[in-house]
Amino acid sequence: MPASVCLPAYNEVRTIEATLTELSRLGPEVDEILVCLNGCTDGTESVVDAFREREPRLAVIQSDLGKNHAWNALVTRARNSRLVFTDADVRPTPGAISALLRALERSPRAAVAAAFEQPRGVPPAPLGTVIRLLTTSLGQDYISGRLYAIDRDRLGAVMANRGLPCEGMLPRLPIDLVTEDSWLTALVAGDTLVVVPEAPIHFEVDSMADVVRALARNAAAREQLRSSYPELYRRDDARLLSMRTAPRILMERLKSAPGPGAVVRGLGGMALRAVLHRALGRQITARRDRILADVRAGRGGRVMATSGRLPSKGG
Repeated sequence: MPASVCLPAYNEVRTIEATLTELSRLGPEVDEILVCLNGCTDGTESVVDAFREREPRLAVIQSDLGKNHAWNALVTRARNSRLVFTDADVRPTPGAISALLRALERSPRAAVAAAFEQPRGVPPAPLGTVIRLLTTSLGQDYISGRLYAIDRDRLGAVMANRGLPCEGMLPRLPIDLVTEDSWLTALVAGDTLVVVPEAPIHFEVDSMADVVRALARNAAAREQLRSSYPELYRRDDARLLSMRTAPRILMERLKSAPGPGAVVRGLGGMALRAVLHRALGRQITARRDRILADVRAGRGGRVMATSGRLPSKGG
């Protein structure tokens, strides 16, 4: 079954050509590459238009500023029911997209297949060691917004069953979300989500400030779930606290990095994050509150573009 690759793009003139070059090497499992320009002002559109001359599968659409607007536009426009969402600065490793699509095929209940996050590009030790521990999970049971695949029909059914926004059976994201991946993770937690270690995605960490910004952004997403989507928040809490979840996360972690060192690093990272939250709690909370204030003031699109996602790195 062919799939559509979907790229929301906001001011990506420096990276999008390299990303499109990688995507153009995909085989027949992808018969459509969609780029949604959502408020670009830096010349991204010209780069994409020039690339379209040599890639017949490429099509371009427009939306309002914000990844959620772009996500909804892409879901509506795509001609296939299997959609792969990737950021415009991500260059997936060879085989990663195929692995995500195979995971959806093998798991008939799965609505989302998520890539497996791994940090890369940290500074030298000792700061680099601390940052790597902070950004390395014991495992992963969440969706990375950098790269994931959805089955549009299954996801629409999940949303409809929960009384959430749909257009017919097309899934729709609320446009004010701080992060779409946190919201989707809470929505599909359980057997409708599969994390795929064979589809790794890396992100760069240059400084502790990067980590603080990312923690604040994640905290804002969690607070938004708690206040605006209490039913999803309760599901997310159950996911985090489930006794069934921990062994599965641990096994996924061991598969991707075998040996006791993986467990030690994961547990060390959890402890360090707790210490960091305590030591820098006021700073993280203040930044979180600014993000939420911007969303409430109708500046959600700008928040999605600038609030602190760690930079992606292909490979």
